Amino acid sequence: MTVPFALNPHFTEAWDSKGLALEALGRPEEALACFDRALALDPRYALAWNNKGAVLEVLGRPEEALICFDCALALNPRHTLAWSNKGVVLFNKFRRYREALACFEEAEKLGYLQAAQAIAQCRRILQQVVG
Repeated sequence: MTVPFALNPHFTEAWDSKGLALEALGRPEEALACFDRALALDPRYALAWNNKGAVLEVLGRPEEALICFDCALALNPRHTLAWSNKGVVLFNKFRRYREALACFEEAEKLGYLQAAQAIAQCRRILQQVVG
């Protein structure tokens, strides 16, 4: 069996997929290198920006993760996972609940139903802070 890299080392999606597999195996640094390779090949590949942001968050680099999510959203404003992932980082790492809520609401509006629980949690916290 021939692997995609042997056929075409410039196959952006293959680098992105390899990064996802390495991340799932608990090898985030190697995953990050794959996402960087995918983005070097195609800097307009929104999915790789989102995936890079997710692995940067895992590596404890939330500021860089937010930049990646913003890049993904600039390329594809309908990228539900990027909206949700940005909300998670804003919520968990920065405690910027209003901004997180807006991200989760956008993700839900675009059809990402899993955002409902995060929306409820943001609203509970914001009610406690205000009231």
